[in-house]
Amino acid sequence: MTIRPSVASRASNMPWIWSLLGSLILWIGIGIVSSRFNLQTLTINATLATFLAIIGLGQMTAITGGGGGIDLSIPYVVTLSAFLSAGLMRDSNGLFLYGMGITLAVGLLIGLFNGIIIVWVKVPPIVATLATGFIVDSAGLVYAHGFSSSLPSPILTNFVTGTVAGVPLMIVGAMMVALVLGGVFRKMIYGRSLLAVGQSNKAARYAGVPVTRVILISYAISSVLAALGGSLLGAYTGGAFLNMGNPYLLTSIGAVVIGGTLISGGRSTIIGTLGGALFLTLVVTLMEASKMAIGVQDMVEGVLVIGVLLASRILPT
Repeated sequence: MTIRPSVASRASNMPWIWSLLGSLILWIGIGIVSSRFNLQTLTINATLATFLAIIGLGQMTAITGGGGGIDLSIPYVVTLSAFLSAGLMRDSNGLFLYGMGITLAVGLLIGLFNGIIIVWVKVPPIVATLATGFIVDSAGLVYAHGFSSSLPSPILTNFVTGTVAGVPLMIVGAMMVALVLGGVFRKMIYGRSLLAVGQSNKAARYAGVPVTRVILISYAISSVLAALGGSLLGAYTGGAFLNMGNPYLLTSIGAVVIGGTLISGGRSTIIGTLGGALFLTLVVTLMEASKMAIGVQDMVEGVLVIGVLLASRILPT
């Protein structure tokens, strides 16, 4: 006698399904509230969600390594990167590669600094990344104080606002980042090593996994993607401004966990993180369409993320 797996059992093997299903429900809800049910609404929200998706994929990498690994320096890296890329590019296509290269290199150094404090100084990840975030925030304030209004390279601006065959280039770019990271997790030894470390640091060490190097790289990836997201966000908004990365602290964690990645590490889902980013973006759009006050919007979003975090600890996986 063949026993078919229950719906709950199937869903547990596809944790990303809930974020995508929730996004579909929210899209329908927005159409009902605004009386404008169309594909354009979904496309616009998907484009806005790409910034959170790219930043969230970095956060996902840090969380996957376990050990309480949450990168709290992300919002400060986003803000600094937006200022830095615009300041270095100075509205010039000729300075695009120079500005983007320096910005990503700074992100890499910040991530490596996070990793060094965590793996060698043995500071808990939350404390280490928060301390690094304060340092980066101070650096950003100093840079912004002497910042002369500059725009990113037109190449970057055209990318974040352009389309190809009607599809926003930002969506294509986010998918490319997801595919590359998916290849790392599925095809490369590093990806499997990171999952092993997240499941059991001690067992991975006994199995010969270079735990120190694996964790170091995970925080490097997190900061590089935050730097990339900050540069793109600065180009999309037409320039950098102070605290522009702050909304991505809670939402980057929320997108990862809502997408099905275990907050304790050892299991990650790239599709789910993309879906989680879209879900949270649609939540904000629905609340704005419902004309909720800003304070109420922040409260609802915070309660939603906390509820998902609690559910991830209570429900079987």
